[in-house]
Amino acid sequence: MSERESGLRKKGLSLFGNQVRSVWPEHGIRRALLDFLIRRGSRAVIAWRWPWPRRKPFERSALQLYSIGGGLGDELMCTPIFREIRRRNPGCRITFFSRFPEIFRSNPHLDVVRPFSAEVARKADPLWYVPKPPRPLITLMAECVGLEFSADRVEPPQIEPSATVRNNVEAIPRPRIVIQPQASRWTPNKQWPVESWTALIGQLTQRFEVIEVGTDTLFAGQEFGERFHTFAGATSLIDLAWVISQADVFVGPPSSGMHLANAFEIPTVAIFGGFEDPRGYDYPWAASLFSPVECAPCWLETPCPFDRKCLRLIQPEQVLQAIEKAIAAARPVNS
Repeated sequence: MSERESGLRKKGLSLFGNQVRSVWPEHGIRRALLDFLIRRGSRAVIAWRWPWPRRKPFERSALQLYSIGGGLGDELMCTPIFREIRRRNPGCRITFFSRFPEIFRSNPHLDVVRPFSAEVARKADPLWYVPKPPRPLITLMAECVGLEFSADRVEPPQIEPSATVRNNVEAIPRPRIVIQPQASRWTPNKQWPVESWTALIGQLTQRFEVIEVGTDTLFAGQEFGERFHTFAGATSLIDLAWVISQADVFVGPPSSGMHLANAFEIPTVAIFGGFEDPRGYDYPWAASLFSPVECAPCWLETPCPFDRKCLRLIQPEQVLQAIEKAIAAARPVNS
């Protein structure tokens, strides 16, 4: 999510049109009413926004959509909603405005995929959710088009990696543990401490192959031996997604990699700490490590005043045990 989009989320969204704009103060009457309705459930929200006989957005002949959240994970969470719109209204022409169009162009439920811009956002319907959500994020986003709906899997992108990345990854023996140590930079409060990652990798590489992905390596200058392979900062987005699809277990914060692993049905160890509650996702292949400290879930975008205590409480041994359990569960009984 960009800083601009984060600010828009804080200020509020219009419920009476399809534009992103500030329509109430943070604690104003409209915001209080919205929070009340959201916590009453999907049916209450939908009935208030589109009272009978008003047609709900998913029933239109055409829809233009985008995600308020600007991260890849936010956009991937839109994909089961596309699928459900197509199921209920097969003739609807769906256009999606994406910050990552290369990931979504092959989606079978979309008619048109175009690059996102602030200009197109004024003409399209936003899919959004509230911080500290009372039900899964996908469910809240589905309500934005009038759907009472839940999903436990996002749609896998249909992608083809570069030959170099394919060859390099296929040369790495299984089992492969793919890690994404760093989340997006709009908040520092999803970041498990680097010393914890270092300790975990030291234990993992005694038995497994470890592959790092992301925009930049967290371990510049460190040596973990021949079982550690970093692709961080050296792949396209398509290649990154494909590398995750080749994992036996994925490990990382609640960020893009976690959503991609869900799409490809990869067993996942998600290091939540206390930034958000794992109940915001119905992902069946994820073991979620959550610290229920007093301030959790915080959704705090500024530096944590408690030095990310929730993340420091999660020990490398806990993560290692969760990885070992995931590998054992995936291994054939007679292996």
